[in-house]
Amino acid sequence: MSLFVSTSLFFPAAKLDGVKTYMRMRRVPNHLQVKVIKWFDYLWLTQKCSDEERAVSCLPDKLKAEIAINVHLDTLKRVEIFQNTEAGFLCELVLKLRPVLFSPGDFICRKGEVGKEMYIVNRGRLQVVADNGKTVMASLKAGSYFGEISILNMGTAGKAL
Repeated sequence: MSLFVSTSLFFPAAKLDGVKTYMRMRRVPNHLQVKVIKWFDYLWLTQKCSDEERAVSCLPDKLKAEIAINVHLDTLKRVEIFQNTEAGFLCELVLKLRPVLFSPGDFICRKGEVGKEMYIVNRGRLQVVADNGKTVMASLKAGSYFGEISILNMGTAGKAL
């Protein structure tokens, strides 16, 4: 049985074939090929294909801004630290947001790493795990956020306070 048989059901064959050919020609190890294919499955199943951003990129900036505000403003309003914030500021903040998608099992950050971004959970769940990588310390859901301290400290990194 081929390693990729089941995946062709989930992702358009032309794109998947191109990825498979690339990995085969570059002699990518099987375990990594499986991880890549699972990523494509995950993208397809969550309907968050990479073409989504490209589809909006051809629009005029003002229209892109209106769409971004319409799509993401509610997410910001769910975040506790932004709940009493002026609407104009939230709209400006929405325009700075950059959607990021992670696959199940990815580590977004590790203890001790210097952070430069704040993350807001829009969909799905994240688990905060202990150093052993297994013990779940907390679960984050839509509206949860982390990394806010790192963006507040960005201008003071390496300076005495």
